[in-house]
Amino acid sequence: MTTYVVLLRGVNVGGHRKVPMADLRAALDEAGFDRVRTYIQSGNIVLDADEDAAAVAGVIADRFGHTVPVMVRTAADLDRITAADPFAGRGLDESKVTVTFLSGPAPDLTVPAGQDEEAHTDGTEVWVYYPGGLGTSTLERSGFWKPLAGTEATARNLRTVRKLRDMAAAEAPE
Repeated sequence: MTTYVVLLRGVNVGGHRKVPMADLRAALDEAGFDRVRTYIQSGNIVLDADEDAAAVAGVIADRFGHTVPVMVRTAADLDRITAADPFAGRGLDESKVTVTFLSGPAPDLTVPAGQDEEAHTDGTEVWVYYPGGLGTSTLERSGFWKPLAGTEATARNLRTVRKLRDMAAAEAPE
């Protein structure tokens, strides 16, 4: 059995694509996943499965009527990702560092001149530090993300990524 972290894109945002986490946990339990846990309301799931957890997307479509992008990583992937933090040791506010999880390899991305953000690509993740905070950033409008057209993606701040890593590492109760 493998422990997976499943990240849903665009659920429970602004009243759209409602997926109550208690109902989602129950649906995933019924679908045969083990030790289903969720973290906050934005579509973060940690579960155990004998096979690839990408089947979560089908459960959401069947039970809630939503087709949502789903990024799946193993517990080992989350360990590797957090260990590869390109901003480690700088004492940055974890809420201003995001990890964008992609459905495929990350192309090289360059922050345009005049933008305050810093970015690094690593495998299927893109790390971005937003010194002024994500809410005030103009990186989205700068064309930075354009090379990802057609690639499914969802972002989480570093605090959430670390919490999910810790949840995935937790042993099953005996």
